[in-house]
Amino acid sequence: MSPAKTTLALGILVLLCACQSQPAGGDTPALLSGTEADHKELREKIRDALSADRPVLLADDALTRDSLLVIERASPRDLRHPPLNGRNLQRPETFQLLLDNERCWLERLGDGKRWEMVKASCIPAPGR
Repeated sequence: MSPAKTTLALGILVLLCACQSQPAGGDTPALLSGTEADHKELREKIRDALSADRPVLLADDALTRDSLLVIERASPRDLRHPPLNGRNLQRPETFQLLLDNERCWLERLGDGKRWEMVKASCIPAPGR
């Protein structure tokens, strides 16, 4: 093989390796701007994601300081408040807020399923 062909082959190989090391989709961790509309849409998306039959309780600053949100399921309780069946051994659900080309997404990290945040205003997370 000639030196020119060898150089070209090595250049193509380097380019292919570099392309594979880039994050898929250009996703960037994001934060909510913190308005009531943002919080309302977040509650709706989380409720849909968890298939909850009741409203989901979230902290007022959920996804405004960190792009990750961890949700543990509440244990059923009786009138005296101890859990009915002992400890809850279900794994918590983890979600991440992402920006992809100016579109805001809520992604469940367990299975990669995504919900677009249409009304919420997202900003890139600092330090990313």
